[in-house]
Amino acid sequence: MSAGLLGKGMIAGTFSDDLALLAERVRAGVVEVSDGRGTGAGTIWSSDGLIVTNHHVVPGETARVTLSDDRILEGRVVASLPVRDLALLKVDAIDLPAIPVGDSSSLRPGEIVLAVGNPHGIPGVVTFGVFSRFGPYDAHTGRHFREGILADIELRPGNSGGPLVNARGEVVGISAMVLGPGTALAVPSATIARLLTSSERRTLGIQVGMVAPTQAMSGTVGVVGESLLMVLDVAPDSSAAEAGILPGDILLEIDGDALEEPGDIAWSLAGAADQTPRTITLLRAGVVSQVTFRLDGAR
Repeated sequence: MSAGLLGKGMIAGTFSDDLALLAERVRAGVVEVSDGRGTGAGTIWSSDGLIVTNHHVVPGETARVTLSDDRILEGRVVASLPVRDLALLKVDAIDLPAIPVGDSSSLRPGEIVLAVGNPHGIPGVVTFGVFSRFGPYDAHTGRHFREGILADIELRPGNSGGPLVNARGEVVGISAMVLGPGTALAVPSATIARLLTSSERRTLGIQVGMVAPTQAMSGTVGVVGESLLMVLDVAPDSSAAEAGILPGDILLEIDGDALEEPGDIAWSLAGAADQTPRTITLLRAGVVSQVTFRLDGAR
């Protein structure tokens, strides 16, 4: 055997071994999540029991979580964002094998990615692929994935909620949807980090409800969805009260971010610095206008 072929074989062998070790480490941080109707996956986000999965995997308040060491724990939903198909579970455990979190924005087309999940109930199945691109994707199911990761990778039912990791073993996304043979979509780690920040519950000091748009509303603001956010109540001395927001106002956007469900308000406010001016677009008496507000801190 020539030295050249021997060298290539050694490189290939090392690469294969590295991928196998990487897969083994990641598998330890993947759990099985079941709500009694179906089974998906979850990703251990922190060693103190925080698990990230998809909202469609746990649409309720609790789920059964099976760890890689076969321990079965009760998980409770502590936060969710259905429009981005995310849910946070908490289990009573410590020293769990959390997977390091990476920066999804640093992904480059063609970069190797690895997914682990429980397709068809088979635990810890590993697949490899490549990152394709970022982009919005409307699944026509209420999940819009405004910041979706598109990857050329083979996933199946049961992969949902499992990690998508880079070659360094860092979570860069949460597998969410099979788009077709060899094509899948994941929620970026940056989106998940923002959801974790929004759990501080920064609010405007309002109560909102979902209402169906009237024909007049649709004509005014070009509404294409089936519902809008209406202000039901405004707390005295709140940021909303100081901005002049009134019950009956229809909330459309905050700083250009569309408001499609109540969770979008906390999402838009997450990470905002106190006293930073923010602009909210609203519909009042058939007229679209904008008001400015400032946050005084987490409420």
